[in-house]
Amino acid sequence: MINLAQVNTTAMQRFNRLMANHRLAHAYLLVGPQDSGKTQTALKLAQLVNCEHQNACGECASCRKIESGNHPDVHVLGNDELETIKIEDIRFLLSRAHLMAYEARTKVFIIRNIELMTMEAANALLKTLEEPAPNTLMILTTSVPEANLDTIKSRCHMVKFFPSSVTRIAKILADEGIKKEDAQFLAVYSEGCLGKSRKLIEQAIIPRRRKVLDELLLNRNNDSFLKELSADPKETTQALRLLLSFFRDVLLFKNGVSTTEMVHQDCLVEVEKFAARGEDNLALIIRQIVQTKELVDEKLNVKMSLSLLREHIWVN
Repeated sequence: MINLAQVNTTAMQRFNRLMANHRLAHAYLLVGPQDSGKTQTALKLAQLVNCEHQNACGECASCRKIESGNHPDVHVLGNDELETIKIEDIRFLLSRAHLMAYEARTKVFIIRNIELMTMEAANALLKTLEEPAPNTLMILTTSVPEANLDTIKSRCHMVKFFPSSVTRIAKILADEGIKKEDAQFLAVYSEGCLGKSRKLIEQAIIPRRRKVLDELLLNRNNDSFLKELSADPKETTQALRLLLSFFRDVLLFKNGVSTTEMVHQDCLVEVEKFAARGEDNLALIIRQIVQTKELVDEKLNVKMSLSLLREHIWVN
């Protein structure tokens, strides 16, 4: 289902103008942070070029099929699991590009996260971009443009996605029933990406955040929590990211930055307390957080590193 709140309205206004002037290109590369609405916008563009009313109405048979993922001429490759895209995947998809459309005016091929393509897959895609089939539209997405072949980027019209304002994201979340202070946290922590905010909600980060900060910052006798944490790499990674964002706030506060720029605006008492510490101690804590995260990434035991981190946090 297309989430209209995640569709990039600026990009769609541009596509609407190009469509009205018959100037849509055959290939676009949507560039922006992960979960910034690139896929939702790509699907909305697929609706636009095939809508019975030519305005992505969302109500006609074509728009409804695209939204439900059942349109025979709109194909999506790639998912949120960030799996490698192999040459077989690209060949299978592109074999459909030279077939007659079942019912669409324009066949649409959406390839997500093209930075995950193997070199062979990228070269196969490049050939299609150089010799596009008639009445086809290629929409590629990436959050790491520098990881893609220059030859692919040069054959696509690039559309950059910028994060939404924190105020806008916080308002949307608050309107959806999220508490004001939690909505503010999610908006800043997700760097203005509504999709990322919603994923964080699904991952129950709101109650988890309070538990992580309470256990790591306010409870010195937290052996059972550290044991529980070290047993689950995903939980450890999430906790370390939360802790790192907290000490980022500490450094901002220490340097006189407005509290509106902070992630944990409801933890100002704790932030101010740690901001009273010396630069060396704060640097040591941050360095230990980063080192512990590296151990998690390397699938090594982190229990000792977490214990050392606790000692740095509770230094007298």
